[in-house]
Amino acid sequence: MAREAPFKQRIARHAAIAAGRMRRTRPGAAPRHRSVFLHMPKCGGTSLSEAMYATVPLNQRIGVIDAVSTRRTASMLSFGEDSAALCHEDLEHGQLTFDLREKMLLQHMAWDTMLIHGHVLWSTRAERHFGNAYKYVTILRDPVARTVSNFRMMKRNGLLEDDFDAYLEGPVARRHARVYLRYLAGANDIAENEVSDALALAHARLSQMALVGFLDRMDRFLEAYRALFGVRLSPARLNTAPDRPPEHTPAQIERIHALCAPDIAIFEAARTRS
Repeated sequence: MAREAPFKQRIARHAAIAAGRMRRTRPGAAPRHRSVFLHMPKCGGTSLSEAMYATVPLNQRIGVIDAVSTRRTASMLSFGEDSAALCHEDLEHGQLTFDLREKMLLQHMAWDTMLIHGHVLWSTRAERHFGNAYKYVTILRDPVARTVSNFRMMKRNGLLEDDFDAYLEGPVARRHARVYLRYLAGANDIAENEVSDALALAHARLSQMALVGFLDRMDRFLEAYRALFGVRLSPARLNTAPDRPPEHTPAQIERIHALCAPDIAIFEAARTRS
């Protein structure tokens, strides 16, 4: 749940989740399957995750692999420093945070947690040890719009000093532009000569997802989720950007599209299958 939300809003959101969980504690009201919500950044997942929490009975566990606390913990473990930026997943030491999150994912799976949610990479260990015990769910968004949104968030949070042109030539933009590639291939940084193999792996794993939705087709996703899990989601609209996105030059747009090419291929393949 967003830390920056006003106190009364946080309380109301906690209350809504608790009320939903109480209703789902009745016999026969629980979701049909255990699941992992593989949360792709800047794809509307915050709102959905809280709606999913509200479907988990009180006698079942929710595994929240929190973004900020895992960054801080990875920093403490690796560098002896309590920093939310040092091991941020979009920066140089991000793999350390993803390694920690994989351990948490496996721990929750070993605990039979009903719903696991977080910014986690695809785990071959989870696949090997737990097979089809969990159904994987994700939401995708147009990669170009998502990349611009991620840049704006990093600027607002003070994690990025570059202007947009400098950003587009750096490693952070490559990570932002290739979220789907990174998350489905299971690696935070993928060298250019490895992109083709990683893309093939990402496509294979995309086909293993039980449900893939799209931010601009939310009604379809909610219907499909209900059909698969037997529960209705009622998401609010959270974590929207506070300002309008800036306009970009044709050259900048062309550069974003080039960076996003692998994710655009994944996105279009997912749209074709839906």
